[in-house]
Amino acid sequence: MSHVSFYRKWRPQTFEDVFGQERVTRTLQHAIAGERIVHAYLFCGYRGTGKTTTARLLAKALNCEQGPTPTPCNVCVNCRAISDGSSLDVIEIDAASNRGIDEIRDLREKITRVPVGSRYNVYIIDEAHMLTTEAANALLKTLEEPPAHAVLVLVTTEPHRLPPTITSRTQRFDFKRIPLGAIMERLGQIAASEGFAVEEEALRLIARSADGALRDAESLLDQLSAFCEGTITTADVLTVLGVVEEEIAQELAEAVIGGDAARCLAVAGRAIDEGRDARQVFRGLIDHFRDLLVVAVVGDPGAVVETSEGRLAVLRAQSARLPAAAIVQKLRVLTAADAEARQTTQPRIALELALLRLARPDVDPTLDGLAARVEALERRDDRSGIQAPAAPSSAEAPAAPPASPGAAQGRTTPRPAAPRRSPPRGAAQDSAADGAAATEESRARTPESRSPRTAAFEGAAEPSRGAGAAPGAVLEPGVSVEILQARWREVMEEVKQRTRTVHAFLLEGRPREVLGSEVLLGVRHRFHMESLQDTKCRRVVEDALARVFGAPLRVRFALDDAPEAPAEAEQADEPAAAGDMLVAEAVRRFGNPVQEIRRLE
Repeated sequence: MSHVSFYRKWRPQTFEDVFGQERVTRTLQHAIAGERIVHAYLFCGYRGTGKTTTARLLAKALNCEQGPTPTPCNVCVNCRAISDGSSLDVIEIDAASNRGIDEIRDLREKITRVPVGSRYNVYIIDEAHMLTTEAANALLKTLEEPPAHAVLVLVTTEPHRLPPTITSRTQRFDFKRIPLGAIMERLGQIAASEGFAVEEEALRLIARSADGALRDAESLLDQLSAFCEGTITTADVLTVLGVVEEEIAQELAEAVIGGDAARCLAVAGRAIDEGRDARQVFRGLIDHFRDLLVVAVVGDPGAVVETSEGRLAVLRAQSARLPAAAIVQKLRVLTAADAEARQTTQPRIALELALLRLARPDVDPTLDGLAARVEALERRDDRSGIQAPAAPSSAEAPAAPPASPGAAQGRTTPRPAAPRRSPPRGAAQDSAADGAAATEESRARTPESRSPRTAAFEGAAEPSRGAGAAPGAVLEPGVSVEILQARWREVMEEVKQRTRTVHAFLLEGRPREVLGSEVLLGVRHRFHMESLQDTKCRRVVEDALARVFGAPLRVRFALDDAPEAPAEAEQADEPAAAGDMLVAEAVRRFGNPVQEIRRLE
C-alpha cells in the first residue's frame, strides 16, 4: 500500500509533538525523569485527542535503550519496534471485542511473563469502558498489584462507565478538546510538508468540522488533498464536506430574529437543494445560537467563542436584538427538533417546523411558544411609545385639594363609587382618603427616576413602604374598603412590579369588602379566581397590600359575574393597561397560568 493516511503518517513520535495536551505530557515527562512511574494509568477524554498515541509514547519512553527517558531516541531497536507496532513487550488490547472475563483471565496469566528485550511489559487496554462487570472485577487484583515489570494503561472516552474500584487504582489524566487555533496550525504544517496549499478560511472550516478532534481534522485534510488539485479552497471544503457555511447560519438567524418565516423557509430550502443535509443545517444553527448566547452573557466572548473578528461583530449585532432568555428558548427548540430529526424519515419537515416555531411563536402551541408570545407582547408594550405626562413644576403644581366633597371633585383621580355592601363613609375615612390623594399629588411634584413601564401610569410613583410612610396608611379601627379603593392603583402597581401575570388577573377585579384584617376581592372570570387562589399568587397580592398600608392583610377571592365598571378616571389614567390586557388575553388562550408563573419567575 503506497499511501498512508495523514493521521497515521503524522502521528506524534515524541511528547513534544502531541498538540494541545501540554499538561498531560509535561506531567508524564517529569514523572519519568524523577523515576515516579506508577503501575496503572487512566487516559480519558474526547476522541481523537491523542490518548492512545500518548500511551505508546509512554511505552517508548519506558523501554528506550537510553531510558527510561522523557525524550525517547526513536532510533533504537525498542523505539522502532514500538513505532511499527511489532514490539512483543507492548500489548494493545481492544476491550470492545475482548470484553469478557475469559480475555481478562488470559491477561492475568500472561502478565507475569517477563519482558523479552525491554524493561517493562506495557498493556494498553483501549475502549476500557466496554469491559463487562465480571471482566472489570476480574481485573481488580491485577490492576491493584501487578508485577514490578508491568504497566497498565486504560484508554477510554467514557470514564464514567468504569466502576470506581477501577478508577481509584489508576492515575487519571484527562485529555481536553484541542483548540481551533492549534488544529489550524497543525493542518498548516502538514499541508506545507505535503506540498499543497490551503486557504485560511478553508482551514478554519476543516477545524470547526473536526469539533476539537485532531485525528478527524487530519482525515478530512487527507480526503480534500485527494479531491483537489493545487490549493484547497473554501468552496472545495463546502463541496466535499457538505457543511453549512457561516453565511447560511447567519442569514437564517437574521430571518428568525426578524420574524420572517418565508425567508427562513427559502434559505433552508436553498441550502438543502445545494446538497446540505437537514441535520447539518441544524448543527450550524445550534452552533450559531450557542455563540449568540455566549456573546449575550459574556463580557469578553473572544476567549470562549473561537471565530473570526467579522463573525464576532455579526454575533454582537444579532445578540443585541434578543434577550438571553429568548436565545435560550430558541436553543431549546432547535435541540429538541434536532433530536426529533434523527428519528424521522423526513428531517426536512422537522427543520422547517422548527424554523416556523422560531420565527412565528403564534403558531407554536407549546409552553415555549407561550413564553415567546408573552415576551413579544411585553416588548411591544415597552416600544409602544407611551410617555408619562411631564411632572408639573413647583410654580405650576396645583395646591392640595380641600377636604370638602365639592373641592374633591377636582382631583386628578376621582374617588371610585362606593360598593353596594360597604357601610356609609365616615368623616375620618373621608379625611384619610383626602390625605392619600394629597400625598399622591405631592409625590408627583417630586422628581423620581421611574422605569418607562411605571411612568406610563399617571402619578405612579414609588408606593409607600410602611406604616407612617403616608398619611392615612394605617387607621386605628383598620383599613376600610373606601381607603382600599382610593389606593387600589398603588396596590396594583406593587403587584405589577412583582409579576405582570398576577397584575393581569386583577385588572377586572375590585375590592368588595374589608372585614377586620381580611380583604374580599371580586374577580370576574372563574379561571382568574382559581389562579389567584394559588399560594404563590395570593402571597404576591398580600405582600403588595402590606407594603402599601403598612399592616398585614389577608385576602380572599370571590367570583363576581357583574362587577362594577371601573371609574372613568381610572380608565383615562392607565393608558399602559392595554399591554396588560394583551398579557391577560395570552394567558386566557394558552397554557396553565399557575404553571406558567412558576416556570417564568
